[in-house]
Amino acid sequence: MASRPPVPRTTQPIHRGAVAAPPRPGAAPARRPARRKRRHSLWGRFWLGFVRRLYFGAKTLFKLALCVPVLVFMVWFSYTVDRSGLFQGELAPRRIVDLMLQGYDVTNFDSMDEREVVQLYAQDVPETPQVIGVGSSRVLQFSREVIGTDSFFNMGVTGADVRDNMTSYYKMVTYGKVPDVLVWSVDPWVFYDDPMAYDERADADLYNEFLTKVLGVPTDYEEPDQVELWKALAEPAYFQGNVDYFVKNRGQDVVTDDEGNAIDFNPVQGDPYAQPTNIKRSDGSVLYETTFRDQTQDQILALAAAACTTFNSVHMEGFDAMGETAMAAFEAFIDYAHEQGTTVILVLSPWHPYLYDYLLTETDLHRGFFQVENWVRQYCAEHGVPLYGSYDPSCIEGIEELDFFDGLHCKDTGIRKFFPGVPAVLDAVANGSVPDPLGITPRTTPPAPEEPAPAE
Repeated sequence: MASRPPVPRTTQPIHRGAVAAPPRPGAAPARRPARRKRRHSLWGRFWLGFVRRLYFGAKTLFKLALCVPVLVFMVWFSYTVDRSGLFQGELAPRRIVDLMLQGYDVTNFDSMDEREVVQLYAQDVPETPQVIGVGSSRVLQFSREVIGTDSFFNMGVTGADVRDNMTSYYKMVTYGKVPDVLVWSVDPWVFYDDPMAYDERADADLYNEFLTKVLGVPTDYEEPDQVELWKALAEPAYFQGNVDYFVKNRGQDVVTDDEGNAIDFNPVQGDPYAQPTNIKRSDGSVLYETTFRDQTQDQILALAAAACTTFNSVHMEGFDAMGETAMAAFEAFIDYAHEQGTTVILVLSPWHPYLYDYLLTETDLHRGFFQVENWVRQYCAEHGVPLYGSYDPSCIEGIEELDFFDGLHCKDTGIRKFFPGVPAVLDAVANGSVPDPLGITPRTTPPAPEEPAPAE
């Protein structure tokens, strides 16, 4: 029987479900359907942004915090070394003050910037001295021995005018170092209302600051802008310069300034009384060279005579009368010191007998000078201010020509003859036994000519 062809079956559909067909060669891959973005509320978006900023800000601050110790060290180092003297003062006066605070007498007094030394002393002294002295070179013989206490510093400066006297005390107050006692050797030109009474070396800006901010006297003082100055502390170049200077001078016997020049102020070697030059003592007083200290009476008299014709050139050219402004400033300053709790002791240092006698022959040329002492005595009597000494040497018992260096400067031997020392003065104040200021009457007019003896 012949074979028959198979009967075809019914076609069955193929169900592929979600299985995609394989991609054709070279065709781009199929895109996935985009997800629907979650939509946040306005409040949610705010907090999300805040948290993100807080997170990244914290990371930044953390990184900056790692640099803070380095920056702090740079600022501290630049401020401390300060080779340009922007904050700590000039290098040479700093050298002097550092030595004095260590108890050394210092060489090369004649080349010192005395005013800068005084200001830096007020800044750097760690413990407030019980007593300070102010005045011109006529106060510089007040030493610890003369004052009667080791806690003393003489802030007098050569040629001091009223501005130097007041600002030296003012700087101590501003640094929180108010002394218990102020010994002021009052020079007559303090009461002269004229630019002739001023010394060009005095700090006029500091004085105007004192008048304006403390005494309330109007001046042209303006508060200085410190912003630019303090920016130097953060400058890497200034830091590097201070590092170089510190490394160069560390441990060196010879200290140099910012330009590499030797700073010629050093500790006194050996006996201070045997020095061939003038020296600055550690208490601020001055010890003159031996040849000046040991002059004969004739040599001293010659210097006193030479001072007669130049007397008015000592801040008193044209000093015809005491100035109202100067007297008011004097009274206001003493009131200010009393308000700080400081006992003020005034001293009138005498002039050489030959010089004073000569001035009495020219009273018309020195009217302002001869008004000062009696006015000061009246003021002290009315306000209970202790007063010692006199411009007139004849008013000081036992004083003689050898108690002077020259016409203007009294030695410590002469000072001891009228000033008993601060402890004795304070005891007298406490006991009410301070000498009466009006108990002394200085000579202000020439002596009357002697009448000829009657003929027999």
